[in-house]
Order: sequence, then structure tokens, then C-alpha cells
Amino acid sequence: MRPKSVAALIGALVLATLGAAAAAAEPRLEPYSRSPEMRIEALSTKGGASPRLRLQGMWPTPCRPSVDAVALDGSELRITLRSLRPLCARAPLPFDLEVDLGKRLGKSWPAAPLRVSVLAANSATAPPQLRGFALIEPASAPQRPMPASGLWWPLPEADASNPMAGTGFSIELQFDTLAVAVLGRTPKGGPSWYFGTGKLRGRSARIELIAAGNNPAGTDTESGADLAGEIGNATLYMDFEGNGRATAWLTHYDLAETQPLLRQQIINLAHLPFTEHTDGTAWDGDWVLLGATPGQPRSARQIHLNGTGFSASAEYRLGADDGSVLACEVDPAESKLAPPRRCRLSDAAGKLVAEFDSVDINRLDGYTPERTPVQLLRVDRR
Repeated sequence: MRPKSVAALIGALVLATLGAAAAAAEPRLEPYSRSPEMRIEALSTKGGASPRLRLQGMWPTPCRPSVDAVALDGSELRITLRSLRPLCARAPLPFDLEVDLGKRLGKSWPAAPLRVSVLAANSATAPPQLRGFALIEPASAPQRPMPASGLWWPLPEADASNPMAGTGFSIELQFDTLAVAVLGRTPKGGPSWYFGTGKLRGRSARIELIAAGNNPAGTDTESGADLAGEIGNATLYMDFEGNGRATAWLTHYDLAETQPLLRQQIINLAHLPFTEHTDGTAWDGDWVLLGATPGQPRSARQIHLNGTGFSASAEYRLGADDGSVLACEVDPAESKLAPPRRCRLSDAAGKLVAEFDSVDINRLDGYTPERTPVQLLRVDRR
């Protein structure tokens, strides 16, 4: 049996909250603040200024926060806000803070999007709680990936209880507009899905999802009806590491005792071939290589790939007419279903023709040794 989907996970959280409220012996106090809004944006860094972020939102009390801690691990940025005053009234007020990352971290802006998590603590001793999340693109991004249109799936993880197992993502990119449907099930087993659109900026996107289902509003949930109305909407953040790979954050807010809390499910996604084999045969077939001829960025050459298997690397031999080889790196620590992260195309003499750092089953993007953009596109025959 497959573990529950993300809709089931969120629905279970909602039901647990409702049950706790019903069982309370006396009325609960209203939260300090019902506003979950928190805006995280990058400020201009012209003139060589160090990168800065601006944080805006509602604080649960008039005792506004200051920045307590900033930590950067790779592209994961964690900012903790804290109010140090001990006693404050329940009267939410807006706050507006700037964080100078260069001053606090002494590091340059990462090449990948910053994955910014903002945690809040309402007193000197309160534990920090997740309040905001955002993906911030670098000032100068490398070549933008082209996310493959089709069905994407969560990659298998070591933890068999992964709540995302069995949940599908349908993705389509039209120019810079990304449409995503998240397909899952409710705790009672009924189908439930989320849909939304957003702009692909660089390699990341923020998408407001609308919950939907197959049952009329007000249907008895005890009989297995859809819980979309109770679950509410969600926000999906996506960071595309390549044409066929992405990390996604599916988030929604819960009301806690003092402030809204951000619940977050992190999913590693891939555009996978419709095959049970992991020997590289999904890349077999006819392809067109664009832009690889030196001095001719619009050059095109048709080639044929013949997969020879995966091991520490996988080799696909192009047509016997030239003996070219496409060797793709496979990370042994990842699932065998995961697509390669990098591929290198060499001619019959072993000279590098192109290196692809964005790999999908229908398109590979990369560069020649002279840093000219190059693509390898599948040819569909009718």
C-alpha cells in the first residue's frame, strides 16, 4: 500500500486541530495574530553593495522583533526573528526589517536561488517557529532550465513512510508561465487535487494553488467525501535544478496559539520515463544536436543514441558513422530512477563536444568547451 499523499497529510493536520479544539474543556484564547502574510524580497545590489533582504509582515504584539540569527548553509538561508521584551499585549502590528547578508555572513551571493526560511519567536525564551519561506533568485542567473511538460513524480526516498509517495505532479510551461496540478488523495481515499499558475523567474517559481475535489461542498466527510474545502489552499515553491529535476516546497498555514505557523512538505521531483528499466534505454532513439559546430551557433546535426547501460556512468553510442559517445553521470547515492545530473558528449577521438548540465528524457541543455549554448533534442517520428 502506498503511503498517504500530501493532501492526506494536510487533511490529517486539519482534523487533528479540529479534534483538539472540540475536546478542550474551556474556550481557547484567540491567537495573537491571524495574518500569515510575510513578504521576503531582495533589495537592489547595484554598485557592488552586499546583498540585502527585506522582511515585512505582521508581528503578534507591539513588541516588534529584531534579527536574532542568520545562517547560510550552501543555498539554505535561515533567518530568526525574536522579540526580547517579556510582556506584550495581544495587539498585532506590522514590522519591516532589512537584513544585510554581506555584513552578517561575509559571503557572496550563491549562484543558485537562496532558499530563505524565516522563523519567529515572540519572547526571549520562546522556541523559533517557521513563519515564512521564499526562493530568491541571484542577480545574474545562468542559463534558464526548460522544465519538461508532462507528469513528474517524487523520487523514492529511504524513508518508506514518505507522505508524498503516490502523489503526481502535472507540469506545463508556456513561455514563462508555469501551470502545475498536484494530484493526490484525501485521508478517506477520495481524489483531491490542487491547481495553480505562476511565473518562472530564472529557475524558480511561486505558485498559489487552489484546492479542488470531486464532491459537492458540504458533503459529509465521514462518508469519505473530499476535504478540499476544509484543507484550504496552499502555496507551491519550485526550484528547477534542470530540465527534468526540481525541488518543491508545498506549504500552508495553520493557526497556532500565538501566530500562524507555516507547515511545509519538501519533495524531490523528477520527470521520469514510462519504463521499469533503469538501463538507459529511455534515451534510445533519434536526436538533433543544435549549436555544437564551432563558429556556427545555428548548426544542426542528427544523431542516433543507443543506450548501453548504467553503472558508475552510462554510455550512449551515437550512430556507427562517427562513433561519438554520450556518457552520463549517475549518483550511486540516489534512486536508480533518478535522471543523470550531467552528461558529456565526445567524438570518436575522445574530444569533448559538449557538456550538458540540464538533463531530461526529451531534451539536454549545456555548453560547448567555448561556452556556446548547445541543445540535444529528441526527434519524434510519426
